Amino acid sequence: MSVRRAGAVAIIALLAAAVMLAVRRIAGGIDRDFGVVLLYALVPEAVCMLGLLVTMCPVVADELERGTWQHVAVRPGGRRSLLLGTFLAAVVWTAAVALVALGLTLLAAGLPGSGRLAAIFAALVVVSCVGRAALFALPAVILPRRALVASVAAALVVEYMAGFLPAVINQLTVSLRLRSLLVRWMGWERALPTELQLLVDTQPAWVQILAVVILASVMLCTAGLILARRQFPPAEEA
Repeated sequence: MSVRRAGAVAIIALLAAAVMLAVRRIAGGIDRDFGVVLLYALVPEAVCMLGLLVTMCPVVADELERGTWQHVAVRPGGRRSLLLGTFLAAVVWTAAVALVALGLTLLAAGLPGSGRLAAIFAALVVVSCVGRAALFALPAVILPRRALVASVAAALVVEYMAGFLPAVINQLTVSLRLRSLLVRWMGWERALPTELQLLVDTQPAWVQILAVVILASVMLCTAGLILARRQFPPAEEA
């Protein structure tokens, strides 16, 4: 990853804490439930999403720009290794940045029970990174030169539009699983209004995590199959 990309994500991590601190000062204090929802929007959603956009999307584009794609393509297992290596690096690096952001944002929020919240949100960060990194792998191998734009579109359409539809299609989104885990771990199941209960899944936490693992595996395998058969014109490899 370039220094510019790393710096951008680091700024985003600091910005999450700054937003929380600003809200706390403007409101003169933060209600715990509101603070938890804001923390969820800032860290497992915003920081993780933006971090993965800059780490996972360039998996093929960087090789094309450096002119090293041919070496990767002809090496046995080179394409698969490139995809999986980038996936693991993106998950680990983004999760590390998000955990730092989580610590800073919790300090800025000053919410009671911060230890328990840290454990809950650390788990949500890992689930978010695994699921979204696999999602962004698809546009990265299908449209490498436009991977960032395609990934943003995928996030908006799949995660935020389809993810908030009270229909079967939202079962295929990571956002549904994250919301469901948050509601269950915070003990909000009975407190949710009826209309909001349609936006979460009542299955146990292990079912939500297993669903993300299955979704990520399917998306990664699909991306791997596509990448194994992709051929780029000489003009793109230059």
